[in-house]
Amino acid sequence: MTIPVGIDLGTTYSALAILNQYGKPEIIPNAEGERLTPSVVLMTPDDSVVVGSIAKNSAVTEAENVVEFVKRQMGNPDFIFVHGNREYSPEEISAFILKKLKQDAEQLLGQEIRDVVITVPAYFDDLRRQATLNAGRIAGLNVLKIINEPTAAALAHGLNLSGKQRVLVYDLGGGTFDVTIMQVDNGDIRVIATDGDHMLGGKDFDDRIMLYVNDLFQQEFGVDLFEDLEVQQDLRQRAEAAKKTLSSRTSTKISISAFGHRKTVELTREQFNAMTADLLERTELLIESVLMSANLTWRDIDSVLLVGGSTRMPAVQDLVRRLSGKEPDQSVNPDEAVALGAALQAGILLAKQGNSLILQTETGRQLATTTIVDVTSHSFGVQVWDPHTQRLQNQIMIPKNSPIPTERIDEFYTVDNNQTTVDFVLLQGEDLDPANCTVIGRTELQFDRPKPKNYPLKVIYAYDANGIIHASIEDVKTGYKAVLDVQLTGRLSEGEIAAKKLSFDVIEVE
Repeated sequence: MTIPVGIDLGTTYSALAILNQYGKPEIIPNAEGERLTPSVVLMTPDDSVVVGSIAKNSAVTEAENVVEFVKRQMGNPDFIFVHGNREYSPEEISAFILKKLKQDAEQLLGQEIRDVVITVPAYFDDLRRQATLNAGRIAGLNVLKIINEPTAAALAHGLNLSGKQRVLVYDLGGGTFDVTIMQVDNGDIRVIATDGDHMLGGKDFDDRIMLYVNDLFQQEFGVDLFEDLEVQQDLRQRAEAAKKTLSSRTSTKISISAFGHRKTVELTREQFNAMTADLLERTELLIESVLMSANLTWRDIDSVLLVGGSTRMPAVQDLVRRLSGKEPDQSVNPDEAVALGAALQAGILLAKQGNSLILQTETGRQLATTTIVDVTSHSFGVQVWDPHTQRLQNQIMIPKNSPIPTERIDEFYTVDNNQTTVDFVLLQGEDLDPANCTVIGRTELQFDRPKPKNYPLKVIYAYDANGIIHASIEDVKTGYKAVLDVQLTGRLSEGEIAAKKLSFDVIEVE
């Protein structure tokens, strides 16, 4: 019988957890005995691959052969890491990390690992989710589901909670930020609203320390530490260490030697907070945005759960206290909560498939009866022609934060007299301009004969619980129909995904 496995594929660190025979999720350490594996990949001269702490420690001496923060490049077709005669995509780099987690766990457990749930930031769009799924497949894994990180964390936190609570999850990881509001009712979870920034995380706080030290070094010695890749990597590791130190102490010292010069810089927590205040302000704005989307105020929030290693910074905890008037909940290890929740999600899925070995948690809760209702993190629509503005428009059919599953039916009209076809284009994105959205599918409806202007057509747009969009456009009078079933985690080639600009103005807004 397969083991339920959850993987937190992080920007800076990754983790793997299993659901044991008692229904309790637990982290599986890697071959080095570490509970967290650095998401760092080293390509050696003989084309072998090293992942984890050894790769991270080699970043200074072999900077040109090391890849870090690849999660930020997921879904980016323009990012390629070149080593020797080979080119590696973000998916392939991420697959090396997943394979390391898989092989180390198999060695410790003495059992093959195949079926997994992998987490992603809630605000990841379809391209990034697709890239994550592809990475899992390349690593030889059967990805049961892609689940949002805040939902996984809330699952780890709330499965054994009694009563009803409205929880705001503040998730600040190494490279991404999410804020999600959800209702936890005796372990069942219903996501209400989510927002985030996939380019905001602990790395950005490290960068501010690096810039500060570099400015002082330049002022004294007239040289730029960023000009040398090895020096830059050394500075990054020292900046990260300084940030962590400032979470427990009020000051720290950073020593750097480069280009025949040496300098020691003292940095206080107060200085660090000042130089990163705008980063925290960005998280505050996103919190207010998600509260507004949910039509809630802080008085409606029962608790704030902190997730992600970067929430250990005292300034984050102070921000939450100031905004919410509540003491933040740190009852779950912020580094491990996401992986633990992913393992629980894997257990729920397998229990519902009839796996008798994982029917309940250690407290007796029946996993097969647990329900998780998520929301869309982006809007979905169709391309239309607006006769008032005489421009193409993204007509949103499924707004962002709509509960999944959901369905909407609407009526549209032909643009021209004697029109014989309609180009049916599905879009992902909140912008009204289709050029700023992503095409997730397109097809053509052909009429039995030319139709007059303003001829009515019915569009059905549905998003099911498995992440599949079912859309159709129908000539109700004749029954002619064009159908698109778009699996949002595995449907288009990279070239088709990259296509963003549209050319046909075929549907008119009423």
